This record gives sequence, C-alpha cells and structure tokens, in this order.
Amino acid sequence: MSRYALYFAPEQDSKWWHAGCQWLGRDPETSDSIEQIRIPSVLPNVLQNLTKDARRYGFHATLKAPFRLAPGHQVEDLEMALRAFCRRQQATEVPSPQLEWMGDFLAIRPVGDTSLLNQLAMQCVSQFDHLRAALKPEELARRQQQQLSARQLRLLQHWGYPYTAEEYRFHMTITDSLNNTDSVDAMLKAAGRHFDIGEPLVIRSIALFHEAHPGENLRLLRRYPFGD
Repeated sequence: MSRYALYFAPEQDSKWWHAGCQWLGRDPETSDSIEQIRIPSVLPNVLQNLTKDARRYGFHATLKAPFRLAPGHQVEDLEMALRAFCRRQQATEVPSPQLEWMGDFLAIRPVGDTSLLNQLAMQCVSQFDHLRAALKPEELARRQQQQLSARQLRLLQHWGYPYTAEEYRFHMTITDSLNNTDSVDAMLKAAGRHFDIGEPLVIRSIALFHEAHPGENLRLLRRYPFGD
C-alpha cells in the first residue's frame, strides 16, 4: 500500500536543492537520475552504495514521516488539509546549516535556535494525524527492534514515529551508514566542499512526497507554498 510524507525540500531553483540532488544522484521531483559528483579515492559504485537509502527518499528534512492514509480518506483530503495548513505558515530560515554527524551517517543540520523548526514539525505531526492509518503490527514490531528509549517507544505508539516532540532533530540526510567503510575521510571532505553554500536555506513550503509501493523511490508530488 502506498505511503505519503510531509517533507521540507528546498525550492527547485535553490542551490541547496541542486547540491542535494547531485550529491544523491536523483531528483525526486522529476524522477531523473543525475550523475553524482566525483570524489577522489571513492569509486562511483561505492558512492552509490553509501547513498543508496538516502537517494531513495530524496534530499529532504522530515516533518511528518511516511504514513498510510487512514481508512475512508483519500489523497485529496490530505492535499486540502495541507493547502489550508500552509496558508497559515510563514517562511522560516534554517539557522546556519552545516554538515554534521547524525549517529553513523552525515546530514545537513541547523546550528542555533531550532525552536521554530521544531514547532513546525510538531504541528505537521499532530495536525495531520487524523489522516494517518495506525501502524500494522509488523510495522510496529520492526520499529520496536530498534534501540529506542522508553519515551521514543511511547511516541512511536502515539504518533507512529519515535522521533517527534523533544526527540525531533531537523536534518537532511546525505549518506547511509558510514560504518565499516574506508571512505569516511574522503566523504567528509567532499561533502564539506559540496555543501559549502552561501545561500540561505529557507522553508517556504511543505513538499508532499509519495511512495507508490514499499521499497520504491519516493516522488515529490507538489510543494505547497506558505501564505499562498
């Protein structure tokens, strides 16, 4: 069954969007494959493998994680609610975005006050939750196999995702796990150069992503602009 997600994706003409799509090798808005950058001492197939899962999801920051629609609801209901929600929002700048570790993978992270980002994400989690189908037992069991805290388990059971509320960390994933690879230093240096972007990173819309079938690439269906 298909799933939908509410993500932040930089605007199509943004340097951040072009950099993220080129790094991952895919544009989720057009579904085009893009030649990834060349990194000295990292073979192209190695770079592909080290960005495989991140590429499937596309360059984004999660606001509401992928979910199935609740019985009785259609995508039109989600689109209508999203349009109304975005009309009430104002543009928010991501403070000082820079490359950081998130556990064993690399991501673009804000540095500074993230309260507005956290607030937006929690609003997306809560205000669209009536459209979310409950997790299936196997989905819940798979999540529970992760090393989650007691609080994260409660969030998982309530919202269908463990990294919400105070557990939320705004980030834009650019690699899979870099454990057990000899390419860490080269990846760090290349990513640092590639994402050294002087342009502000501003949230001006929410992007609706769609996963047609389990395991398929997620596609950016449409951006819903703020205040429009």
